[in-house]
Amino acid sequence: MLAMEQQDMKDCDSRTVRALGQIGECLRRGCVICIEHTPLMAPRFTPWQPWGKRCCYSGDVHEICTQIDRCRDAHVDHHIRLNIEDYSFRSRFSLVVHSPTNEG
Repeated sequence: MLAMEQQDMKDCDSRTVRALGQIGECLRRGCVICIEHTPLMAPRFTPWQPWGKRCCYSGDVHEICTQIDRCRDAHVDHHIRLNIEDYSFRSRFSLVVHSPTNEG
């Protein structure tokens, strides 16, 4: 992880920092990232709602962290994930970056 990215992420919580560290290479490749949230994660189907627009964030880890924090502030009791798409490899993966403290 680059020193600048570490500095940008100092205000994020540790789970978010770990998650963003794992997608650092995706950001450098220009992957499209969508922040999504849902009030309840079900075993078979969970309807995720988008937060903002899908974006490449120009490799800016700080902007992703800021958007995650805004989503968390607006939806404290929701699960939040990053949905990441790399069109150059035709691949997609999702990463949960926030879960509410009191579930159920």
